[in-house]
Parts: sequence; structure tokens; C-alpha cells
Amino acid sequence: MRQSTTSSAQDWMALERQREARWYSDRVRIEPDPHARLAALRSDILRQVVSEVRAKGRAPRVCRYALSAGDHLPSNSLEAAAAFAVRNSWQVGGGGQIFTDPQGSPDPGLRMGWCHVRQQVRAGFVDGVVVTNTSVISSIAEEYERELRWFELHHAFVAVVAPTARPGRL
Repeated sequence: MRQSTTSSAQDWMALERQREARWYSDRVRIEPDPHARLAALRSDILRQVVSEVRAKGRAPRVCRYALSAGDHLPSNSLEAAAAFAVRNSWQVGGGGQIFTDPQGSPDPGLRMGWCHVRQQVRAGFVDGVVVTNTSVISSIAEEYERELRWFELHHAFVAVVAPTARPGRL
């Protein structure tokens, strides 16, 4: 039986990087940006799921998710998510497909609204969720990646509304 050398190869590379950093301390080192990698992952999942759904002859069905401040419904975020979905020819669910959680909530897996989004995906009622930005899901890269992987596992996607600048407003 042959054993894998993956972990020893990774250990060897990590040691080599540490030695190089010590010997050549004047060199600038650029760490890979986890957000760029996660944006590419999210985009790949979205493209794959949308193409699979369209191949079945139907439009992707989406729900909307946003964080609220206090008791105020985040209507601007939800409207932006709906407009984004319509521009992409996705089927936007009605009021029963809108989910929110209070701003500052912990881990997305512990939020009631986000759990409802996951239930909609698991039950097959939606193919994806539209949010205004990634921090709505989580500002922590590891948590955000965990959620993306969960959606990928369930053949669903996360769509992020691209921010647009309006003239005269920053």
C-alpha cells in the first residue's frame, strides 16, 4: 500500500518559505488575497449552477437575503438584489423569499434568516440567494468559504450585487 506524500511536501514547502524569509528579509512578499480566491470560487459555482438550471429549460429561482439595522427592513438592499436578479433573467421569489437578520449577528450558521435561506435551498425551492455584498454572509474569509462550499455541495449559488456608483454620491 502506497502512502501519500502530500503532507510532507506541504511541510517541506512551508519550511523552505520560512528559510527564504529569514535569508532574504529585504524582499517584499505578497500574500495571496483570500477574497480574490473566494470571488473566483463564488463566480465558478454561480456559472455552473445557472448553466445546469438553464439546461433543464427553466430560469434560476432565487431568494434575497440582507442584514437589517434594528427593526428596519433593509428595503434598499432587497430592492437592489431583486433588480440584479431580474437583470440576469432569474426568477425572484415574492415576500416569502425574503430573509433578514439583525446587523452584527454571529456566525451565519447560527442566524435564523440565513438558516431559512439554507432550508429553501435544501428543499429545492430556490437555486440560489442574492446578497448585496459578501460581508452580509460573513466578513471572516473562513466562514464565507464554508458557506460557499455548502452551497456548492447543494448545487446552489450565491450571487453578489455588483456595487454601482451613482453620479454625485459616494
